[in-house]
Amino acid sequence: MENLRRLKSGALYMAVFTLPMYMRLNNMLLAVFIALAVTDLIYRWRGMEMKQFLIRGWPVWCFFVLALWASFYGGSLAGFHYLEKYWSLVLVPLAILPDYKHFAAHKRQVFLALTWGCVVTLIICYVQLAVVMIGNNEPLLSFYASDHVGQRFTAVADTHPTYLGLFVVTSILFLIQDRLFNKRIKVLVSLLLMFGLLQLASRMPLFLFLFFFVFLLVNQMQHKRWQVGILLLGILACSSVFILIGSDYMRDKMFSPEIVVDDKRVQRWEVSYEIFQENPFLGVGYGNVQALRNEKFMEKGYELAASKNYNAHNQFLEYLSTNGAFGGFVYAISLGFLLLLSIYRRDPLFSLIFLAFIIANLTESMMVRIKGIEYFALFASLFLCGFRGDNNHKEYLYPI
Repeated sequence: MENLRRLKSGALYMAVFTLPMYMRLNNMLLAVFIALAVTDLIYRWRGMEMKQFLIRGWPVWCFFVLALWASFYGGSLAGFHYLEKYWSLVLVPLAILPDYKHFAAHKRQVFLALTWGCVVTLIICYVQLAVVMIGNNEPLLSFYASDHVGQRFTAVADTHPTYLGLFVVTSILFLIQDRLFNKRIKVLVSLLLMFGLLQLASRMPLFLFLFFFVFLLVNQMQHKRWQVGILLLGILACSSVFILIGSDYMRDKMFSPEIVVDDKRVQRWEVSYEIFQENPFLGVGYGNVQALRNEKFMEKGYELAASKNYNAHNQFLEYLSTNGAFGGFVYAISLGFLLLLSIYRRDPLFSLIFLAFIIANLTESMMVRIKGIEYFALFASLFLCGFRGDNNHKEYLYPI
C-alpha cells in the first residue's frame, strides 16, 4: 500500500506540474491522481478520516453544490454536460483530505511542482518565440511586438496568459518564503518568472506582483532583505529591457488609461448585474445565463462581447447572475473563511495566495475556466489539510 501512496503522490506532483501548460495532459494526470487516491481510500478505509472531507472540505465542495444547482436549474435533466469542468471541486478534496496528514507533509513538493511547471512552460514559450523570430529574420526590437506577447506567446503551451500569470505569481510567493531552495537557482528562476510576467502582457498578474512586492518591502524588509533584492533586481532588469526594446503595442496595452478603469469591462459588469436584479434569489442557471447575457449585450450595442460569448469577467457577479444572492453569499463566505483562517494560522504564503485569488477574481471569472477551478480545488484542499507551513514548526491546525 505504501507503493500506491507513492504513486498517488507522484501523480499529484505531475498534475500540478502540468497545471500551467497543456490542458488535456493536465486533465488526464489529474484523473490518474484522483483514481489512485480513491483506490487508496478504498484499501485504507478504516485508517482514513472521511469526516475530514465533509468538515474541512466545505469551502471547496460547496462550489460544486452551486454548480449542481445551476446545471439543473428549472428541473431539466440535460444539465450534466455543464458539470464536466466542476467535478474536481468535489473529487480533489475527496482525494486529498481523508489522508490530510500525508499531503500536509508534502506541501512543499506540491509548490515545487507548480514552480518548475511554470519554468518549463515559459521555456517552451520562449523557445517557440526564438524559433519564430529567427525563422522570420526579425530584429530584437520585435521581441515585444503584438505577435509575441500575451495569448500568442502562450498558445504553443495551450494556456491562457492571465492564468499562467497567476501561477507564476504563486510560484514567486513560494520562492520568497522557502528556505530550502538553492539561492543561486532561486535567483535564476525568479528572474525567469519575472521576465515571463512581462511577456504575458496581462495586467492583473503584473499588478499582483507589484502589490506583493510593495507589501514585502514594507512588512518583511528586515527578515527577507536578499529576497527583496532579487525582486528589485528583476524589476529593474525587466524595466530596462522594456525601455530598450518595448514596442508601442506593449506600452499602449500596459500603460493606457484603461489600466485603471476599463469602460468596456464595467459595461459588461452592468449586464450581469442586471440579470441578477431580475433574478435576485437563485439566479438563472448555466443553461440560461449566456443567452440572457448575449441578448443584453446586443441590446446595448456590445456586438463583440456577444459574438465571443464573454462571461462576466468578475467571479462575484458571475455567481450573482448564475446562482443569485445565495451563490454570491456562498462565494464570499468560502473565500473569506479561507483568507481569515490563513491569517489566523499565521500562514503568510496561503494568506497571500488567497488574497491574490480574490483580487484576480475582480476582473476574471476564475471559477468558470478549468484551469482556475483546478487551481482553487488543489491549493485550497492542500491548505485545508492543516499544515502550518513553517519549515521549523510542523503543526496540524484544525480549521474549526
